[in-house]
Amino acid sequence: MRRVLQATICVMVVWFGLFELGGFLAYKGEVAREQDIVQASAAGSSAVFYEAKPLLAKQTSYENKVIQERGKADPAAAAPNPDSKGKGAAPIDPNQKILYLTFDDGPSKNTVQVLDILKKEGITATFFVLGEHVLQQPKIAKRIIEEGHSIGNHSFNHKYEKLYGSFAEFADQVMKTDEAIYRTTGVRTTLFRAPGGTYTNFDQSYFDAMAAAGYQVHDWNVDSGDSKRVGVPASEILSAIKSSKLANTLNVLLHDSAGHAESVKALPEIIKYYKSKGYSFAKITDQIEPIQFRVAKQLKWSRALATQPEKAKLVQFSEKLGQSSKLAQAEKNAPSLILHRGQESLTLGAKDYILRDGSIEVSLLKLTKWIYGSVEFDMDHGAIEGYIDGNRVLALPSPANQSTARQADEIVVPVRSTLQKFGMEITKYIYNDRQREIWMTEQT
Repeated sequence: MRRVLQATICVMVVWFGLFELGGFLAYKGEVAREQDIVQASAAGSSAVFYEAKPLLAKQTSYENKVIQERGKADPAAAAPNPDSKGKGAAPIDPNQKILYLTFDDGPSKNTVQVLDILKKEGITATFFVLGEHVLQQPKIAKRIIEEGHSIGNHSFNHKYEKLYGSFAEFADQVMKTDEAIYRTTGVRTTLFRAPGGTYTNFDQSYFDAMAAAGYQVHDWNVDSGDSKRVGVPASEILSAIKSSKLANTLNVLLHDSAGHAESVKALPEIIKYYKSKGYSFAKITDQIEPIQFRVAKQLKWSRALATQPEKAKLVQFSEKLGQSSKLAQAEKNAPSLILHRGQESLTLGAKDYILRDGSIEVSLLKLTKWIYGSVEFDMDHGAIEGYIDGNRVLALPSPANQSTARQADEIVVPVRSTLQKFGMEITKYIYNDRQREIWMTEQT
């Protein structure tokens, strides 16, 4: 009797361990394509499994209820990585059905069509971009932001052997891509998706380093299957979507790079399907708790763990870029700078002036035109020249990192020293968070 009871308890533990908390969950597609997952047989087909993680130890009673409700339909969403340090979102209404459409590997010409469809449908999505593609398609990257979508980091070139051969190379790609995104779009992102997903690619040191640097690493819980081979037809993509489990929170993996025209073709029907199921579409932000795969017991890659200096380098980069972003945002919201000369005034928007090393710098072209002058480039000597009444009064060397072909309205110069060359002097100025004005007069 005792043995029967023990066996019964064991069966119950296994049952609830596997199914109530998620146990194992199948994922196909990009991970399978790279042959870096564990294969198993399920319902006569090949499936990918990973071990689900236990519920977080510390939760409010309300949060526990939410997680349990989500876990009934989607065990992965119920079990975030217990070692991750991503920002937690506010408790989610357990009855609210949210779907995050995510697109990897762009931007490309296919991204343009995706954006057109999203605009027509009135929904937002998230684009995990490659740094090299951002540099190749800057206008498309900017459009992603301009139309209200989120942008995330997906490494620089997606080359697995480089990314997962050492953390130093991985971190370098993360930093290069963040730099490309920020310099191109003006947005600093902390969203990241690992090429191929984190399973068998990330060890815990990767997760820890990314969390320490403020990144949120997002995997997915619905794979469209559009990357499991070249040229997956739209009908097959849609079939994979419809056969996937439904849950209150879904993160859907799609691709918008070259070669994924069929994904674009399937997108309207994918959106229609999820709308019919009552889902609201949203973009991922840094306040969304990531869905993450569990750390595999055995990695595909043979490498050392991320070292403390390597982690520190990524943290320092992230903090510096974050500070630059905050300062830039503050300047965007800065008041206009108003220049006064007698009865005439010139108003310069926030983008037309900066405060650098204690000196106010303004657009050379706007300043020169205001005082009835002109700006010319000396192509032979790489110089910038300013003229008043046909007389050259200003000659500046063109900056080393700036081609003379660059638009004149992008060049900024110090106000005080430039005005002196134009025969003027500043008599009064006010510069604070609310008011920025300069009064000047001609030198006698």
